[in-house]
Amino acid sequence: MTVGVALCGYGYWGVNLARNLVESPATDLAMIIDPVEGLRDRAAASHPAVTIAANLHEALADDRVEAVVIATPAALHEEMALSCLDAGRHVMVEKPLALTPEGAERIVRAGADAGRVVMVGHTFLYSAPVQRLREIVDDGELGRVQYLYSQRLSLGRIRRDCNALWNFAPHDLSIMLYLLQERPEEVSATGFRFIGEVEDVSFASLTFPSGIGANLHVSWIDPRKTRLMTVVGDQKMVIYNDVSVDQKLWVVDAGVARNADLGTYESMGEFQWRTRAGDIHIPRIAMQEPLLAEMTEFGEACRTGRPPRTDGAQGVDVVRVLTAIDESSARRGAPVKIEW
Repeated sequence: MTVGVALCGYGYWGVNLARNLVESPATDLAMIIDPVEGLRDRAAASHPAVTIAANLHEALADDRVEAVVIATPAALHEEMALSCLDAGRHVMVEKPLALTPEGAERIVRAGADAGRVVMVGHTFLYSAPVQRLREIVDDGELGRVQYLYSQRLSLGRIRRDCNALWNFAPHDLSIMLYLLQERPEEVSATGFRFIGEVEDVSFASLTFPSGIGANLHVSWIDPRKTRLMTVVGDQKMVIYNDVSVDQKLWVVDAGVARNADLGTYESMGEFQWRTRAGDIHIPRIAMQEPLLAEMTEFGEACRTGRPPRTDGAQGVDVVRVLTAIDESSARRGAPVKIEW
């Protein structure tokens, strides 16, 4: 049994969403909505069997539409999501869920009041490498996680409706929170504007209650496309390279230990610590399209009422961290405590 879905927004990402809503066994793409005539024409040519509309009201008046996927500029997310929930429709909102924590919380409350699913588009949590990375962390293979850091860089796809932080960092923050299963308590950040009125580059550091440290770097004016995350444990380390075709994860058997722990303490003049380097293991991972898995989970959540992996509460958490990073950046890197 499929769920009838309307897609709002047929831009760069909307094209991919539409394709996967058609391919998913859990969803039926009933309508595509876009205010731009040229994009409506493009949608009609690609999906001739789908109803094409110019505004959300047409979808909310159609009984075939049980759920709505929102892939519009971020400034419209809150208003559109609330309209859908008020009309009794389930919603999946592309990241970020909203532009303020208060707005994100309003969406989640409205979903709870209406008894409808609220899901956020943190697509990477549906990727097989991230799932395997979570298993590696949970199984204790890395030992105690000490710190992690990410880089999400590219040249192009420059936007004016949001800065590079809000465009790129939701991916890495959602992965970090998913891997660690805890929220940061403090952030400090610096952002830079080089080609416009919004920040093109951002560096942020996060501190977690357990003592784990994290750092992220995002930019859309970098010479090379980079999607890297490194997780360092006291026993092993792992590198997640999303750009790699067939070597997404490298598990590195390396670390630092006291000489005494290694049983090779020779003299007081020696360093108290030694590095240990072992093998690199590249796990075999059965790949699938994350966006297809995400759309399928959305459809199944709407049908069964089961909370999705990337529910509205997770969307609120990521928006709260992004807001704190923006505040720190505006204060020239001053630390900002996050109140949960």
